[in-house]
Amino acid sequence: MRCPYCGRKNPNDARRCIRCGRRLNGVRERRREQKILIFGILLIILILAAGIAAMLGMSKILKSGEDNSNQPQKVKIVTTPKPETQDSSEREIREAQKGGEAPVPDPDLQVTSTPVPTEPPQEPTQSPDLVTAALVEDDRKAEISTMGFSIVNVSEAEATSTIQQLGIDNSPYVLTDGTQGSSWQDGVDGDGIGESITFRFDKTYNVKFLVLRLGNWYSSGAYFESNNRPQTMTFELGTRKFQVTFPDEMKEFCVELSEEVEASSLKMTIDGVYKGTQYDDTCINEVDLYGAPQ
Repeated sequence: MRCPYCGRKNPNDARRCIRCGRRLNGVRERRREQKILIFGILLIILILAAGIAAMLGMSKILKSGEDNSNQPQKVKIVTTPKPETQDSSEREIREAQKGGEAPVPDPDLQVTSTPVPTEPPQEPTQSPDLVTAALVEDDRKAEISTMGFSIVNVSEAEATSTIQQLGIDNSPYVLTDGTQGSSWQDGVDGDGIGESITFRFDKTYNVKFLVLRLGNWYSSGAYFESNNRPQTMTFELGTRKFQVTFPDEMKEFCVELSEEVEASSLKMTIDGVYKGTQYDDTCINEVDLYGAPQ
């Protein structure tokens, strides 16, 4: 142990300091008393904490019992409605009893009941307005012209909203200009979900393919990640409807329909988007349709 008077370190069983010669027994006693005092204080604190926790738990239980006892009990009353119709003979007997007469039932009268025929359940029928669509490989686009389909001419284009930028055309007409430097961008607050674009063709076509470039492809795709890209879209081609979910890739998507669809218009609605890193405008770079004119 260390001497409290001169600071010299002594053996633990030393009675006097080897440097200053002062007694060390009193130091040991004081340290022992301090340890006993600290242990007693900690024990008292633990006892008090346990008592307070027990009181709080009992109070909570009592309060819960009072709340449940005051809670009104719900009772469900079920009544059986009285039949509105009666057999004709029984009704006649009751009417006669009210007038003081009791008619004699006709022994030849037989009361029969005819079961109501039930129709078999109808098989659910698929809506004729639905058509299936699938994303196909990129090389499929090269076969479109050899299959007798050509690009559909769009005479009118409109959108539910378009962002306005000075000196930049973001209207839906740029979706068929064939360039990567322009794109349609929605003009509402938020992600543009629910916004739509409508094309009207110059004539009626039997449409078989759609080719799309989604997102902002300006400056070789420098803004592709910055803006929103459509994830899921619903297409209404003439009277037929289908939905397509696209991967989040900067590539040209080719959509093939399960059959040729006769149409003179196309409506595209945004159902979901991939979020941009800087802007919440949803962009589409190009949309081309391929079909055979009628």
